[in-house]
Amino acid sequence: MGRILKKISFYGIICFGFIMILFTSCSCSKPYSEEMKTELARMFKKDQELQDWDVKRLEDRKYTDSMQTEMSKTVRANCETIKKYYKECGYPGLKENGRDACVRFWLVVQHSDHDVIFQEKMLKALKRQLKKKNALVRNYAYLYDRVMKNKGKKQKYGTQLGRRTGGEKMHPIPELEFPDKVDELRKEMGLGTLKEYVDSFEN
Repeated sequence: MGRILKKISFYGIICFGFIMILFTSCSCSKPYSEEMKTELARMFKKDQELQDWDVKRLEDRKYTDSMQTEMSKTVRANCETIKKYYKECGYPGLKENGRDACVRFWLVVQHSDHDVIFQEKMLKALKRQLKKKNALVRNYAYLYDRVMKNKGKKQKYGTQLGRRTGGEKMHPIPELEFPDKVDELRKEMGLGTLKEYVDSFEN
């Protein structure tokens, strides 16, 4: 009987330890500091500046190479910063941090194509916030499609567009998982029709 009790006690300790590991490894969302929010704003601003290329210099290889290099450097640095924020405070929720901080954090994740594993981890974290009505649904749609694209899979909401040739009209790349339902799916995520979205890039 004593041996049985010891065995039960031993397994109880193991189970408790396992639960504690799970608990401590989960990044529970809490408010970001003002310093963090300020840094998110700075990263967002820098990211957007690097998206604004001089169209008159697109034929200049030296210019485009320098822009791509700077963009890659910035994206990687931003990604490392938000990894630290996530580890400390979890995925930023709307209620705790406000819309601006959430959008800025999401944008860094969205552009971190060099680290798809991290993007996918953040997609799951964002989904948890979404279930608590503590995130923007459109952000989930964009990140979901981005992750699918980076994994070589079909996208669901048609947020990722491109051209295979110069004269081709913008269209979803990769292809859609449910082309007949795309507008219905987009509506569920607070997005307009796919045609409206595509046209916004053509006008």
